[in-house]
Amino acid sequence: MTMATDPQSTAMDQTTPTSTTADANTWLFVVVVAVAGALALMRAAAITLTAPLNGYVIVLGVLTIVAGRFCIKIPGRSATVSFSDIFVFTSLVLVGPAPATLTVAIDGLWVSVRQRDPRAHRTLFNVAEPALSTWAAGQVFFLVVSHVSTLTGTPDLMGRVAGTIAMAGTYFLLNSVLTASAVAIESRQSVSEIWRQNAAYLAVNDYAAASLATLLVRNGSGIDLEVVSLVAPLLLLSYAAYKSAATRVEEAHQHVHEVEHLYSATIETLAIAVDAKDQVTHGHIRRVQRHTVMLADRLGMTDGTELKALRAASLLHDVGKLAVPDYVLNKPGRLTGSEFDRIKQHANTGASILTTVEFPYPVVPIVRHHHEQWSGRGYPDGLAGDAIPIGARILAVVDCFDALTSDRPYRRKMTDVQATAILLEQRGIMYDARVVDAFIELLPELRRGDMDVQQRFQEGASGVPPLPSPDRIAVADDDRVTTHALRRAGRSAAVDVARLIPQGECCVFVPAMSCEWLVPAYATPAIGEVLAREPVRIGEGLSGWVAATRHTIVNSHADLDLGDAAQRLGLTSCTSTPVFALGDLAAVFTVYARRPLSAAESSTIGRLGQELGLNVARAREASVDLSERAAAVSVA
Repeated sequence: MTMATDPQSTAMDQTTPTSTTADANTWLFVVVVAVAGALALMRAAAITLTAPLNGYVIVLGVLTIVAGRFCIKIPGRSATVSFSDIFVFTSLVLVGPAPATLTVAIDGLWVSVRQRDPRAHRTLFNVAEPALSTWAAGQVFFLVVSHVSTLTGTPDLMGRVAGTIAMAGTYFLLNSVLTASAVAIESRQSVSEIWRQNAAYLAVNDYAAASLATLLVRNGSGIDLEVVSLVAPLLLLSYAAYKSAATRVEEAHQHVHEVEHLYSATIETLAIAVDAKDQVTHGHIRRVQRHTVMLADRLGMTDGTELKALRAASLLHDVGKLAVPDYVLNKPGRLTGSEFDRIKQHANTGASILTTVEFPYPVVPIVRHHHEQWSGRGYPDGLAGDAIPIGARILAVVDCFDALTSDRPYRRKMTDVQATAILLEQRGIMYDARVVDAFIELLPELRRGDMDVQQRFQEGASGVPPLPSPDRIAVADDDRVTTHALRRAGRSAAVDVARLIPQGECCVFVPAMSCEWLVPAYATPAIGEVLAREPVRIGEGLSGWVAATRHTIVNSHADLDLGDAAQRLGLTSCTSTPVFALGDLAAVFTVYARRPLSAAESSTIGRLGQELGLNVARAREASVDLSERAAAVSVA
């Protein structure tokens, strides 16, 4: 059995394009190949139509097309196993290149039109490229046979051996290089990388098929039936055995793929749980993973095992935070020494948790050492310099930058310029200088990628629509009974806040459930205009975090919700609590102040939040009761 790639099996119909319509470069390449293939086809057609009818032409042509339908894909490769190339080379050697050229062109057309999504440029290529390769291989075969036979005087041996090698080599080079180029241009990949994936299989296949074809017609006047009778059973037996083995391998690969998919989903679920505890959004872990992998690529990391480890570690590097108390993890103010020691334990704890998973690649060292410092002053082991795993050094830079440029319950996010300045300040101290330099160089590209992701997010790829008008949110999406109740209760709560905290401001946010935004049902005048202009997305800002996590946050920063307006209004402190009614999140009650609140004041705000929830519950129950009475009257 020969190792064969069907002339069209690695051609353009097998690629996944980057767009529905081929670009100019693809068309230019296809046109050049198509012109050369058309010249070969016209010459082949002229020779075939003027030559006497030969029964071998029809038989071998039919066998070529039929055999091409019974190919077996080599697991993990685009190359296939089939008999079609044997008949192509047999026709070429026996009756000349013209009939063989027409046969492969017809076969290429047949393969293309049967595709689920046939495209003009692919069809042109799949007809022209095999025709060009076959015609050129045939010309080289007869030229070499004639030349060598003239030199050696042994036309039946040396000439055919040399011709077979030259024919197989010519076909291999043209077919593999042209096909790899077409795929690379369309998919925007490396030509050499695509060519190397199948070159070895194609080279062995083409020489084996050419050698067997030459053996079948060794007398030069017809097919040697004795050779056929000896070889055919072996080919059929080998085909059956390989088909069975390939099927089992493919099933095993499919099983591994399913397990890896489940494994990846489990890792991501665990990572989301970590971020939910740490009060950051899922966008954070995906962004860190994307930036980490791109930075590793920029630094020349090509080892597949290391990349898999880094991809998993970028999602799970903070898994040890599951063991850190919430009041420490999300404390708005400065941590005490003992609290910081608790935080530092998450690297060790995370490594211990992941050790039990028995990863097939080195995830644990990256997780354990992603807080080590280049100077040796990090934790948990005080590693320094190159002793720190390269994956941990990469992750440390990316994680630091993303943390600095993201909002947290205890501070507002920095700009990219401010965060970059910190990285440069710690370059060669906390972080590997080479990694910092590569990251800063890559940053514009990373941010363009973030914008693309955000755009797809807003266009509905993630199910969340773009930001609508606040007024339209409240009217179209919110429960009117809840909204009216919160407005009335909010006015009453604002009176209590003004008495308790002079010059304090407050807002009652209501969730617009279908849009995943918080909008003000009631806000004191000073902040009402600011919040009406900029609704808060659930999960972002301080009030958005409270809505997402259902946890109260005390004495955080007012600018997390109000932005630059907080400084203009003199508001520095922010305390926010969820409001529940009948078991559901009905609102978020947030108070902004010019100073941190005392424990007693924070407790009072919590009580006011509970009263808001009771007012909503009563309003809902009254509304249901009124509806039931109206229905009873209607029935009566």
